[in-house]
Amino acid sequence: MSKSIFQANRRQVIIGGLSAALVAGCAPKSTWSTRETDVLVIGGGIAGISAALRLEAEGVNVQLIEADKQLGGRCFTLRTEDGSFDCGASTVGPNYGNLLSYAYEADVPFIAPPGKEKFSYHINGEFVHPDAWETSSANRLVGSERSILPEQLEFPILMKNNKIKDVTNWNSEEMLAYDVALDRYLKENGVSDEALRLIDLTSNTMGLGQTSALFQMREFAGIDTPKKGDKVREVYDASNGPAGFYNVKGGMLTMIERIATLLKTEPMLGDPVVAIDVEKDGASVTMASGKKIRAKSVICTVPYSVLRSIAITPAPTGPKKAAIDDALYTLTTHVFFIPTKPYWEEDGHPAGLVSDDVVERVMANHDEDGKVSWLDVWMNGAAAAKVDTMPEKEMMAFVQARLEKMRPSMKGAITPVGAYSWGQNEFVKGNKYIMRPGDARGMFPWLAEPYMDRLRFAGEHTRDYEAGLEAAATSGMREAMAYLDQFA
Repeated sequence: MSKSIFQANRRQVIIGGLSAALVAGCAPKSTWSTRETDVLVIGGGIAGISAALRLEAEGVNVQLIEADKQLGGRCFTLRTEDGSFDCGASTVGPNYGNLLSYAYEADVPFIAPPGKEKFSYHINGEFVHPDAWETSSANRLVGSERSILPEQLEFPILMKNNKIKDVTNWNSEEMLAYDVALDRYLKENGVSDEALRLIDLTSNTMGLGQTSALFQMREFAGIDTPKKGDKVREVYDASNGPAGFYNVKGGMLTMIERIATLLKTEPMLGDPVVAIDVEKDGASVTMASGKKIRAKSVICTVPYSVLRSIAITPAPTGPKKAAIDDALYTLTTHVFFIPTKPYWEEDGHPAGLVSDDVVERVMANHDEDGKVSWLDVWMNGAAAAKVDTMPEKEMMAFVQARLEKMRPSMKGAITPVGAYSWGQNEFVKGNKYIMRPGDARGMFPWLAEPYMDRLRFAGEHTRDYEAGLEAAATSGMREAMAYLDQFA
C-alpha cells in the first residue's frame, strides 16, 4: 500500500479523508544562494508535503518553503513536560487513502483512540448531570429536542435536514438553493432558538449565522447515521479499531516527523514568503530574508487568511481577489490542564463539561490505560476571540477561574500546562475555512482556480467534498498532477 500513490496514473487521486503535517528534524540551511527549480511549494502542511512528495516521485525538482520553524500546518502537537497535546487534527480514518499511503511508508505508529469521559453541563446557570438533563429546568429545548444531550444536538438535527444525497454533486444548481445562513435554514425547519444557541456552542464555526447551510451539509454528508435507534451520535465520535479511527502515538507531530523523512529535498524553514511574481513563463518568490527563487510553477498551499498579506504581482482582480481577501476562517483556542485530583468523584458528575460560558467545552481525555489524564478546554468563534486578547498566563488563569466558578470541585484539582491559539498563529490565522452564506455559489468556484497558469492553489480551503486533512492531501496531489499534465 505504501507505494500505491507513486504507481498511480497522473490523473488518478485516491479519495479518502484525513490528517497530517511535517516538523523540525529538517533544520534550515544557514545560507541559500538565489537559484531556480522546477516547482516551488509554499506551505509545509499536509497539502504542501503531499504535492512535494508526488512531484518528487516523478523526478521533478521541488523546493518546499515553510514560514514557520517547523513543518506541520494545522497538525500541531504542543509538547510539554506534562505531556503532548494535539491542537488540531488528532485522528486518522480508514478512508484517508492518500495520507495513509505516506503514513504506512513512513512507519507511523498508530494507536486506537484512548477515548474521553462523558460530559456534564453548566447551562442556564445550573450544573446538571447528563442523566438529569432531559427533565432539568436548565433544559429549555422544545419537544423531542429535550431528550438530546447538548453536544449531540448538531449531528441529528443537521442529518435530519441534510438535503445532500450525493456528496460528489453537493454544489449542483438544485443544492445551491441551500447556500443560506445555517441558523435561518434550521429555524425554518422547526429547530428551536435554544437548540440553535446550544449548537452554536459546539459547532466548529464562527457562528451559525455566518455559516452556509449547504457548507455544513457537505461537512456531514459523509458521516453515517447511527445504526442503533437508541444511540444519538456526537459529531466527533470516532470508533476504535481496524474499521475506525486511530491516533498517533506521541501526537500528530510524530507522524509529521516520520513523513518528513520521505522528502528528498530539504525544506526551507523559518523564512516567510513576502512576494510572488507571476510571469508567462514562470514565477518567482521573495522571502523575508531577501532570498529569491524562480520556478516553472508555484503551488501555494497557505490559507487565504495568510496569502492576503503576501504581495502577488500582477495583483489578482475580480472573483479571485475577492476569494483571497474575503475567505472566512474559524478561530479556535485550546487551554490544557492536568487533573491533580479526581474532582469528578467529589461532585459525582462526568469529568467533561459543556457550558454556555465563554469556556465552552472541556474534553476529559483518557490515557492508554483508560484513566482521565488531561483536559482540553476548547473554545471557538467569539469565545476564542475573547480569550485571544489575553497573554497566555492570563488566559490560563482566566479559564481556570471560570471553570472553578462553574464547578467548585475543580478548585485545587487542576493545573494549567499550556495554551494554543490558531487565530494568533501568524502563519495560519485560523483553524479551518468556512463558507459564509452565498460562498458556495460565489466564492467556491474560485478557491482552487489557478492564476495565470503558473500560480496554483491547494489546501483544505480548495477542497471539493473530501473530508478533513485527507482533503488537504488530495488537493496537494491534484495540483501536483496538474503540473505534470502541463509540463511533463
